[in-house]
Amino acid sequence: MGLTACDDDDDVSSAAAQSNIVQLAQGNANLSTLVAAAQKADLVSTLSGSTELTVFAPTNDAFSQLPAPFNNAQNISAITDAAQIATLRGILLYHVTAGDLDASELQARAYTTQRPATTGLNDNSIYISKPAAGGVIINGNTRVTQADVDASNGIVHVIDRVLMPPTQRISEIVVASSTASTPQFTLLLRALQRPAAAALLTAAGNANANLTVFAPTDAAFRALLTQLNLTSLDQVPDATLVSILQLHIVNNARAFSSDLTNGQTVPTLNGNVTVGLANNAVTVRGAGNGTTPANVATANVLATNGVIHVIDRVLLP
Repeated sequence: MGLTACDDDDDVSSAAAQSNIVQLAQGNANLSTLVAAAQKADLVSTLSGSTELTVFAPTNDAFSQLPAPFNNAQNISAITDAAQIATLRGILLYHVTAGDLDASELQARAYTTQRPATTGLNDNSIYISKPAAGGVIINGNTRVTQADVDASNGIVHVIDRVLMPPTQRISEIVVASSTASTPQFTLLLRALQRPAAAALLTAAGNANANLTVFAPTDAAFRALLTQLNLTSLDQVPDATLVSILQLHIVNNARAFSSDLTNGQTVPTLNGNVTVGLANNAVTVRGAGNGTTPANVATANVLATNGVIHVIDRVLLP
């Protein structure tokens, strides 16, 4: 039996409603990897029980985007390493929330999942967006492709990506990127490590923060130095550097690209930036950027304390 979306006024005795979440997945060939993962992670009884749950169900194609051994049913079934099984279990529980929430009931906010939170880290929440164009998007990048599949013990929403729990704070992502085989954010990190910017670096490392950071690439900072007729970031005065960095930080908000609208002004720690949307491309512009905005090169990099958008130009107050 394949997945079939049910209207609210459908007869509750329909075949779909008589099947639990696992049985629904077993009846759909496009969810065979999810079934194998639930079996390997010992979650079949959890997902088959009487407690009502909402499950965001990745398709086989969604799993295929992951590295081995998590990329298909055969590889998952062959896993014997206890640490990998624990990782798989954590990933699957990150797709499950309490209650029976259809698409109309999902709100644009954070939802706590069934994944146990790591001490001191907010790594068990997913973030729902409800764009003006319609639909449901999770964590900025994952789209619900089939909503409201009714089960006897909850509801299933089919999604096009596997949701991966965040593992690092914003500061940790910047540091890790700066020391990667293809380094990035080396100049952003150097700027944040200036004594005058200590408060901003502390905020980026605060596990309890909730930030949006527009993170300029190294090429963006080099272009800024050329624009300022300077040869080193160390030559930028403290006050100037801090005012620029503040314009890249939104406090107390996770602004995913799916939450943004064309022409929207987003308040930062140093004034507003203006958002542009055209043909699925996102730009942001500070008052000092004139008519040349920064392009969002990579959107929605999820951290435990916020979200990062990688941009190709430094924003100017």
